[in-house]
Amino acid sequence: MSLSKNEPFTRWYQEPWVWAILGVLAVTFAWGSYRIYFAFQIQDSVVVDDYYKTGKLINEDFTRDNNARDLGIRAKLLIDDLTGEVRITLKGNTNDWPKQLKLSLLSPVFADQDKVITVNRSISADESTQIYVGQVDEAVEGKTYVQLETLDEHVPEVGYQTGWRLNQPLMLKAGVASELLPRGSAQP
Repeated sequence: MSLSKNEPFTRWYQEPWVWAILGVLAVTFAWGSYRIYFAFQIQDSVVVDDYYKTGKLINEDFTRDNNARDLGIRAKLLIDDLTGEVRITLKGNTNDWPKQLKLSLLSPVFADQDKVITVNRSISADESTQIYVGQVDEAVEGKTYVQLETLDEHVPEVGYQTGWRLNQPLMLKAGVASELLPRGSAQP
């Protein structure tokens, strides 16, 4: 086969397809360079150093914890190892004590060992001190996350508007009283 000498010869820079491809590459390079420059110039204020801790706290509502601290509510928790009776002695600056409270004894390791008990108000001689009594199936010992709270409803998108909560990890021993304090308060 021989090349025909009748075909016109054009240089590469005279072809329109070459310029179309080079144009797309040039526009892509220019736009990418601008975006990289823009990314380094503008700092993203949403990113925080301790994003994991902040993310874990996004759904936590401290309204009831603050209410407990403001009311000065303190509790002594005693679990009888023989009968399983749970006795809670509450002190605080409120005159409106609820008839029932929810006590959660949460295991740090095994979810099937978690216990949720409703404790009922008992008769007490002093108005500033209230006694609540409940029953647990078996003795709870060792490190336990204890949460004592009022039976309030959680309003979606708003959170808790009333009530209080005491929430802290304790080392429970059967027959030995443990003290529950509001979050952020100091030991007496």
